[in-house]
Amino acid sequence: MKINLSSTSYLIEKNNNWNFLDNLKNISFSNYGEIFYKKYGKQNKSHVDIKLLFLPDILDYYELNSYKSDLEKIYNIISILEKRLKVDTNPTIIGVSGYLYINIIETAQNQKREKKIKYAFFSELYKLSEKYKNLYVLDIDEIFSKYGLEKCFDNRNFYLSRCRVSNFGIEILAKNLRRILDRIQKSNSKVLLIDCDNTLWGGVVSEDGLGKIKIKDDGEGFAFFEFQKAIKKLKEKGVLIALISKNIKEDVIKVFKEHQSMVLKAKDITYFKINWKEKTSNILELAKDLDLGLDSFVFWDDNPIEREKVRIKLKDVKVIEPDIDISNWSKQLMEYEGFSKFNVTKNDKKRTEQYQQRKKFFSGKVRYKNEKEYLKSIKIKTKAFNLDQGSLNRAVQLSQRTNQFNLRNKRYNHDDLLSLKKTYKCFMVSLKDVYGDHGIVSLVCLKVVRKKFIFIDTLLMSCRVLGRYLEEWILNEISTIAKKNNIKIIVAEYIFTKKNKIAKEFLLNNNFKKIKKNFFKNDTKLLSNIISKNNKSEIFIFDTKNKIRNLDIYE
Repeated sequence: MKINLSSTSYLIEKNNNWNFLDNLKNISFSNYGEIFYKKYGKQNKSHVDIKLLFLPDILDYYELNSYKSDLEKIYNIISILEKRLKVDTNPTIIGVSGYLYINIIETAQNQKREKKIKYAFFSELYKLSEKYKNLYVLDIDEIFSKYGLEKCFDNRNFYLSRCRVSNFGIEILAKNLRRILDRIQKSNSKVLLIDCDNTLWGGVVSEDGLGKIKIKDDGEGFAFFEFQKAIKKLKEKGVLIALISKNIKEDVIKVFKEHQSMVLKAKDITYFKINWKEKTSNILELAKDLDLGLDSFVFWDDNPIEREKVRIKLKDVKVIEPDIDISNWSKQLMEYEGFSKFNVTKNDKKRTEQYQQRKKFFSGKVRYKNEKEYLKSIKIKTKAFNLDQGSLNRAVQLSQRTNQFNLRNKRYNHDDLLSLKKTYKCFMVSLKDVYGDHGIVSLVCLKVVRKKFIFIDTLLMSCRVLGRYLEEWILNEISTIAKKNNIKIIVAEYIFTKKNKIAKEFLLNNNFKKIKKNFFKNDTKLLSNIISKNNKSEIFIFDTKNKIRNLDIYE
């Protein structure tokens, strides 16, 4: 993805530290001081705009009575930026710094004008980011303060070349911008795998007993208590917590039930894998139980031997190296960005409960010989509704994170979907059953092509609800839409990935027939703009006259 980098400061574009952001060949630098150097025309090519604003370049910090005029300059920038965001849905990152000097005496009783301006600027930027989900905000001073403002800024550089930052400052900027870009392009991890003894608490419960393990007491015990609070916070943001421990299960469960200082409760844990098997085997079983890839897991264990075994045998699992000092663990976990996401949805907050419901679903299924009887007994209720502003965050999340049941593996952001729904039929599906409310679990986007056929641009479904034949209920919804439009043919494209084989099996099991891409002859031009040119792409058609199986399990 091409990067357009502009700034109020000169950026020394040949500085090799920009390689931490991307290869210099992929970065296009604007002229010095040209922040909005591109025209407002619609940008079709994939790119990222990064704009670095140093307020001392824009405002006169040496003028005492210019607050109103400074605000006008800030609001003018916001206005221009919004015009830009309206026509260009590619990601935009705005980095802002207000630093020039610090005078403790001057700020002892009054807030500096410059700081007021900076806070006002950030307030307006975050308002825009709520409205335009392709806007991301970076506080340059905040990231520089971690390493030392004096190290990251360089007055000599400024007076010689109009570059506000030092060589080290460029490195820190590039690395942190890269972190934001990585999260834009890649989804976050989903599961924290955590040990028990000397990890959730101090001591070994099976040897020391319930009363002697350390939680919440002063010193080390309080560090474990704070670490549990950090884990709990991750859980509340939608991270699944699984215990992977070589231990006696009854002893561990007793701690969760009876120790009054435990922050984490049994209901916070999605899976207990407590036995004497190899932890790598338990992780593989858990991946199968949760129906998640190994790249979704993060492993935290106090034992370096266990960490090394996971690194060697399960290379896709991310292994955290805990700080030697346990007092730093809560901070280390909170600063770990593998779980971080730009927005937390209502669905995220219910994630643990939803996966516990999934576990109950499969446990109940084992007790029935007849699958249909079981599915009828759990009283599945579904609802299809149009994609709207209220469900947009969840739609983006499903698009970015769904890998298995995903026909085309298209990754859409907020603005992509808002644009798509103007000409496509986009709807979402929620599901409930006796185990609870599973929330919004599917996204569907359809394109009616000249009233001849319906093209399935997007059909994806959360792996949490697999096994209920919801995909066939959705196919029936699509078929109903086709019939209402007097369309007989539904066109589906399957693009192969290492994880989405199940999506192709759905097509083959439901009378979709594979065809060659030139099958449509005169309609080829109509489809050429929507069918992928990916050589792993396969095209299937479905006749709406065909019966769809398993619909009788739904009420």
